Amino acid sequence: MHCFIIPKASIIPIVTVSRQGEPHLIVVGQVKEIREDDTLVFGIYKMKTTQQNIQDNGKMQVVIATREGGPKGYRLIGTATIEEQQVLFKAEKAEELL
Repeated sequence: MHCFIIPKASIIPIVTVSRQGEPHLIVVGQVKEIREDDTLVFGIYKMKTTQQNIQDNGKMQVVIATREGGPKGYRLIGTATIEEQQVLFKAEKAEELL
């Protein structure tokens, strides 16, 4: 994964999907931790719909982008779980956006 740009991203959009197939987009301020180079950890602040969607199907996408050092961005596609008031997102695929 392209971990070098993660600390440079000031706002990180994440998308989950409901049981009915409806996307739910929110933004978070930062990645708390990167585990094993492919799992991003986000703290939970409210996120009621996001948490429900993750419990229902685990599908999630994350966009990491920055302008610092020239525009760079990636869409990360994978699955998420909730553990101890944190969202653990395992990236399974990365698509370059910029």
